Order: sequence, then structure tokens, then C-alpha cells
Amino acid sequence: MVVLKPVVWNSNGYLGPIGGTTSSGYAGVHGYGHEEWNGRSDWVWKGWKVFHTQAKGRMFSYADEGNLGIIMTTMRDGQFYAVGAACAIYQNDENDRAAIAKELDLRRNGNALWKLPGIKSLKKNKAAFDAHWEDAYEWVQWRCPQSHFVWFSPSILIIPDDIIPSKPPSPPRQAIIKMHGSYQAVRPDQALAIIAERLPSSHPILAWLSTDDFDDVRDRSVRNAPPPRGKGRKSAGTATDPYTRYLQENEFQITPKHHHLQSAFEAFLKASNATQVVPNMEWVDVRYHDAQFGPVLAEIKPTDPLTIRFAIRAAIGQLLDYHQKQEGNPRLLVVTDCRPSNPDDLALATDNGFGLAWRDGKKFEFRWPSHQNRRDKRGSLINR
Repeated sequence: MVVLKPVVWNSNGYLGPIGGTTSSGYAGVHGYGHEEWNGRSDWVWKGWKVFHTQAKGRMFSYADEGNLGIIMTTMRDGQFYAVGAACAIYQNDENDRAAIAKELDLRRNGNALWKLPGIKSLKKNKAAFDAHWEDAYEWVQWRCPQSHFVWFSPSILIIPDDIIPSKPPSPPRQAIIKMHGSYQAVRPDQALAIIAERLPSSHPILAWLSTDDFDDVRDRSVRNAPPPRGKGRKSAGTATDPYTRYLQENEFQITPKHHHLQSAFEAFLKASNATQVVPNMEWVDVRYHDAQFGPVLAEIKPTDPLTIRFAIRAAIGQLLDYHQKQEGNPRLLVVTDCRPSNPDDLALATDNGFGLAWRDGKKFEFRWPSHQNRRDKRGSLINR
């Protein structure tokens, strides 16, 4: 599901609250919205981009599986704007939010907030503000892959009737969703019509919005609206051959399948003799220390029998790139969902110096290359 989600207006690039909101709801009561930090590039936790909007209803159920996309919108002087976009979004639970707040030291932001006259005017005294902030500072609702988040500068003007055209004889659509506590589900082509012209054609957000795996929008006026008008309907295209489809569905975005496979592999490592398990550092999916082989860099590839060779091929190139930037000579491992049924697919990894692991129930089976097929720092095969 992809939604339009109103956020408060911010004239400071969403690098922090300005204390000048005239909105109703939470921002009206407290003088700021947590989304006013969304433009900060350093809001990153465990490799994820973290950010905030208010949320309700089906947004939570779609985010449980990373199947939520959000175009953040705002309104100023009667005009609507898109200020940011994200997809492959997961919600942060209470423990996540506490860990994010600790790592990013969010509590200290209260000092800057209290200096803003627009916020001071809404609280009886500093003690009242401190009591509020102690309950509020951890609120960071969402996380998504960094590659699947973008903040627009300048913001994008939205003409409602160009994005969701009305059908004659109805008058032109004058507005999109305004209430900060609600959202408006839209079709992916309508979302693309807002943001596509501001993104390169290879952007992961365009790939995510260009898949066919979307539920129908419940609002009939949106679901049955004519195609968006004018420019901006650029699409990443529909994959036709298996290799292109594999790249679009698994390489251009971090999918729920990727997340689940990686989580299962991390859990397996922690229950085995592996140590120093670190996910999502410097683009490497998982790095760990194997009791027998020492340091290992692992690339996670969700697969089925049809796509496993494509996955191994893609992983080899990525691992060689990561390997070049590492100290020492770590082992390189491709992790897949399924066992290769064709011996040539296994050999593609092991004969070229890469290990291969695949899911087997709650465990993983491993095949490592022989000593003769290890690779040195330059990526060359070592002959021993």
C-alpha cells in the first residue's frame, strides 16, 4: 500500500522544529511535530533510515511486512506539496524506539525545543515541558532502507486534479488529504505521477512503485480515477525476462523476503559458534567471525529455484566490491533461500572462491570452496 500522509509545514528543510506550526492535533497542542526532523541525513539506526509520521489503521498492518510506502505531503498558502517519500517501510516497536532514541541521543533535542517561543507559549513552565518531553522524545514511528528514502528540496507542487483526476461531470478535484491524523491510499501510478520526474529512472523507489503487487485502493473515487494527467508518469518498467525481473524484485529494493532471510540467518549464527555478528555495516548485509574460517562477509539473496543462479551472479560482484575495501582476507559467502538443484549453480560460487549457504528449515547448510579456490585480496584465485 502507498499513501499520501500529511505532515506539518517546516521552513527549515525539516532539520528540526521551527516552533511556528499552525496545525491542529498534536502539533497544535505542543508546537512541533516529530516529522520536523525527517530531513536529517544522520537519522540512521542499524543501517536503516528512521523517520516519523503519525499513523493509523492499515498503515500498521502493511508496515508489519515492509509493504508500506509513504509520500509525505504538506499544505502551505492553499497549495499542496510533496516533501519526502519512503517505501519498504517497517514500524518501530517500543524497544526499537528506545534503542533509536538512545543511539541518536534524542532526549537532548528538548533543550533546543524549549528555546523556541512558539513552544514555550504552549507550556505552563519548563517543568511542564520536561514532563511532556520525557514521554515524547522516543517517538520515531518508522524505518526503511536508506536507499528507499528521499527528501525533496525544493518540495514538489501537487495539483490534486492532475494526480487523481475527477470524472466528468464532477468538478475538478481541489484537494488531497489534509488531516495530519489520517492518510489517503493511492494507486502506485498516482504516486509515481507526483515524484517520478524528480528521481533517476534507476531509483529504488521507482522500482518499488512499479511492481504489480499492490492491493486495490478501497476509495472508489481514487481506485477508479482516470490515469494521472501531464508529465511525471515515468515508470521503472515491467520486467519481461527472468533476470531483469529478479533484479527489479530483489536487487533494486530491500524486500520483506530479504529481511526475513537475513533475520533467520542472523538468528542461526547467534545460536551457533559464530561471534561478532554485525548486520548492515558499510553495505555488507552480515559480517561475522567463523570459529574455523575467521572473518566472513555474507550477502543475502532471497531466491527460488528459477532465480538462484541470477542471485549468485549478482552476489559475487557485490562481495568482490566489499572485499576490496576490507582489511585482511575475509571469506565471502552467498546466502540463499533454497538449495541449488543444478550442480553448475553451486559450482558458480565454489569454483570461483565463494561459499554458499542455503536455508534448511531453521538451519542453514554451507558449502565452502576448496583451498585451491580461495581468493586473495585482489580477487584472484589462490593456487595452493
